[in-house]
Amino acid sequence: MNKAFRDALFHQDMAFYEEIKGHSDEEKALRFNVYRNNVYVSLIDALADIFPITQTLVGEDFFRAMAREYLQQNLPKSPIIREYGGTFADFIRAFEPSQSVAFLGDIADLEYKLLTLTHAQEFTPLTHEEVSAAFNHTTDPAKLLIRLSPNTQIMLSCYAIGSIYLAHKQPSEQSLTQLDINNSEYLLLSKSFIYAEMHVISEAEASFIQRLMQDKTLEAAIPDDDTFDTGASLAKLIQWQLITHVSEAAT
Repeated sequence: MNKAFRDALFHQDMAFYEEIKGHSDEEKALRFNVYRNNVYVSLIDALADIFPITQTLVGEDFFRAMAREYLQQNLPKSPIIREYGGTFADFIRAFEPSQSVAFLGDIADLEYKLLTLTHAQEFTPLTHEEVSAAFNHTTDPAKLLIRLSPNTQIMLSCYAIGSIYLAHKQPSEQSLTQLDINNSEYLLLSKSFIYAEMHVISEAEASFIQRLMQDKTLEAAIPDDDTFDTGASLAKLIQWQLITHVSEAAT
C-alpha cells in the first residue's frame, strides 16, 4: 500500500484523490469513502473477533468506537489478519474513556495471548505412564529436571481477569456477581494440542512452574510454602499435558 493511498485511507488526506476518477472532488470523496468505510469495518470486525470478551464487557458501540480510534493510530503491519491487535491491550490501558473499566486492558492482553498460543507450534507431551516411569527409574526424584512445553506462560494481573474470562466462557459455572474483581490472579497459559487453555493458579504454583521453566530441579523448584502440594501440582501439569521431558540433572 503506497503512502499516499494509506494516508488518504486512514487520515483523511486528500492528496490521493487525484488518482481517483470522478467529475468533482465531492464525487471522488464519495467513491473513496465507500472503500474507506469497508476497510474500517473489516478491521474493526477483526478486532471484535479477536477480543470478544473485551467487547462484551463494554458493549458493541463503545468497543467499535474504541477500535476505530486504535486503527487510526495502529495500521496493520501484516496481511495475516489474526496478527492484528498486538498492541490493542496497551492502547486500551492508555485510552481515557476506558479507564472506568480498569481491568479491560488485561482482559484484552489475555485474549490476544491465548489467540497467539492457539496458532503456536505444538509440542508432544508425556503421558501419565511416561512421567511415572521416569520417576520410578530414578534413585532421587528430587534431582529430576521436569521440562514443560515452550508454549507455557505465566501471567499475573492485579485483577481477577482469569475468573472474569471463565465466567464468560462458562457462565453456568461461575457468575460475575460472585467475583471480587480486585483480587489479583496468577494464570497459567498453555497450548494442549489444538487450542490454548487458561487456568487460574496459586502464587505458589506459579512460582513452582516458573522455576521448572528455569531448569531448576524438582527439589529446587518447590516453593517455601507449607500449603504447597507438590504431588497435586505435578498431577495438574500431567493432566494439562504440559510435561514434555523428564531427566536426571547432571552431577
